Amino acid sequence: MTRRVVIIGSGQMAELFCSQFSQWTDYRVAGFAIDRRFIREQTLRGLPVVPLDELEARFPPEATDAFVAIGPTGNNAVRAAAFDDLRRRGYRLPTLISPHAVVAADAVIGENVVIGHLTVISSLCRVGDNVVVGSTCNVGHHCQLQAHAFLAGHAVLAGSVVVGERAFVGAGAVIRDNLAIGAGSIVGAGAVILDNVEPDSVHVAERASRLP
Repeated sequence: MTRRVVIIGSGQMAELFCSQFSQWTDYRVAGFAIDRRFIREQTLRGLPVVPLDELEARFPPEATDAFVAIGPTGNNAVRAAAFDDLRRRGYRLPTLISPHAVVAADAVIGENVVIGHLTVISSLCRVGDNVVVGSTCNVGHHCQLQAHAFLAGHAVLAGSVVVGERAFVGAGAVIRDNLAIGAGSIVGAGAVILDNVEPDSVHVAERASRLP
């Protein structure tokens, strides 16, 4: 039986996940919902955009699931708040996993999780609620991705890495085994991490320079 889902957000990530729900799952996207202050158009991709304060009236949780499709704004705090709000309202929050991802049978996957194309989630990993893992990531054995973390495409985590709540790991970053990436921290694109990262800290790679 086809079930409906309403997407929370109206930006490019919302459009992307709308497309992926249609391609990867049996869900039918029923519409989008955002804060009333940010509504600029009444429709997106031909579907209604409704204010969050009308969410239950338009898409009751008994008949519709909900999915957070917001980028890593404010150290992922906006995504986290949206997830917690939907859970309080009684919505079920599905996962969105590419059919071309490889997820170990003994990996534990939370709610409202995205796992992109050609990503590998290895054995004995734990992926918490509301985590985004972009395409072509490699998450090694025994890794833990705690709630609301965000891994951009091509990130590589060796074994037993713990990525804390709301942490962001940028595209192409590489993290050595047995390290902790602190809650709310940012690892920039292309960074190579060989030591633990403190909570709420920022680590970036050197910018490429033009040769003379």
